[in-house]
Amino acid sequence: MRIYLVGFMGAGKSTVGRLLGSKLSATYTDLDQLIEQHADKKISDIFKEDGERAFRHLEADALKTCHSDIIATGGGILYFNETGEWLQNAGLVVYLYAPFEELYKRIQGDSSRPVAAKPYNELKSLFENRDIAYREVSHLTVSVSDRSPYETVSEILEQLRGMKID
Repeated sequence: MRIYLVGFMGAGKSTVGRLLGSKLSATYTDLDQLIEQHADKKISDIFKEDGERAFRHLEADALKTCHSDIIATGGGILYFNETGEWLQNAGLVVYLYAPFEELYKRIQGDSSRPVAAKPYNELKSLFENRDIAYREVSHLTVSVSDRSPYETVSEILEQLRGMKID
């Protein structure tokens, strides 16, 4: 079964995905890195040169063609409504959750995240909207608040065992 990690920027999707893939001896892909490879430019440059909508199209295409076992998605993966439905049917969606204030501290000043440059109130509103969407599409929600990536992976594995997934 394919596992998709979703969550707001700074939740640790890439780190947790890499560790989870290692723990399960499964293939892992960071969708943002895949997009950068295919586009042959940084995500921040795609945003600047082509705009967010163009990036989201690249992201949706990369998602649907990626065949890894564990996939760390970008924070805005649910930009298009149909992507959420596609994710739910394509595998297990795990939402890595932390309160906005904690995530905001993690992403503040990170120039590699174009969306992180938005004003505080705009980011908070974006978080609130995305939080609703993540909860709607996810099969599991795992809190990453005050947890190390290793503890988060252990929690995911524990919840997976409880689900008795093949």
